Amino acid sequence: MLLAKIEHMKAAVLERVGHKPWFKVKDMPRPSLRKGQVLVQNFASSTNPVDVLMRQGKAWLATAGVSNQVIGCDFCGVVTISKSPLFKVGDDVFGMCSIVKGGAYAEEVVVDANQVALKPANLTYIEAGVIPLVGLTAYQALFGIGKLQERENVLITGCTGGVGSAAVQLARSLNCHISGLCSEKHRSDAHNLGCDVVIDYKNQKIPSGARFNLIFDAAGKYTYSDLKHHLIENGIFITTRGETHTIKGMVRTAVDVVLEPQMKMVFVKASAIDLNKIKEIIEQNVFKIPVASVFSLEQIKEAHQLMEKGGFVGKIGIKI
Repeated sequence: MLLAKIEHMKAAVLERVGHKPWFKVKDMPRPSLRKGQVLVQNFASSTNPVDVLMRQGKAWLATAGVSNQVIGCDFCGVVTISKSPLFKVGDDVFGMCSIVKGGAYAEEVVVDANQVALKPANLTYIEAGVIPLVGLTAYQALFGIGKLQERENVLITGCTGGVGSAAVQLARSLNCHISGLCSEKHRSDAHNLGCDVVIDYKNQKIPSGARFNLIFDAAGKYTYSDLKHHLIENGIFITTRGETHTIKGMVRTAVDVVLEPQMKMVFVKASAIDLNKIKEIIEQNVFKIPVASVFSLEQIKEAHQLMEKGGFVGKIGIKI
């Protein structure tokens, strides 16, 4: 592919932090890079719940009121300049920017080489571009924190969302028995992803006798106290957020984190090592995040509006 030499790039600039998505596509200076970094011409990104929280100024890492930011975590494209021996010009790569710094809603991204991996050969740019944040979150939760082993019994909440669909497929790669919580309308999607048992969280309860080696709250709506009776002895509960959507839930989550050794929270980190492990699994054709919709960079507002509305399976892609 012949890549155009550019002095400026287009980026979806967040002009104002707040409830509405105040994005405007603008020309920005081409980013510079230092030793150990690569410049990636970015072809694909995605929306994540944390991107919405950052945009709204609600994430604890966000700086409320800061304007003219370029947010976004996921990227996938081709290396155009490399100051790292790990990558050469022309390499197709995917990875994750820092949640705090962002930068992925742009035509070019500068990242440290330890945040990047070669793109899986069997995926398109969009298919790979929706994976990094959710794939790393699920991988680090299940394998890094949970030490998941083959054929264990796993419960995954939000099993058809971005993190959940990644977690189901990663657990399936170890032949685990997977129970998933989702809405009734997504029951068939959950089975297609790899769930053995699907539970409609609105109208069904988890069977009273069900016990799990690991419960992964990919939906970020529960805390240890809600589901501890479904854990085996020494089982582990891992959540992305905990029950933090109400003041009462935040208190319960805080208490559980302090007092319950079986409760853990996953804080995703960019990692080339983990991305390469995920790449290996993807290239076995057993892992692929569903892409619900694809928007252009100029349609970033609509992408964020759909993200907030919810009700879709997998991820929303951004074509750049």
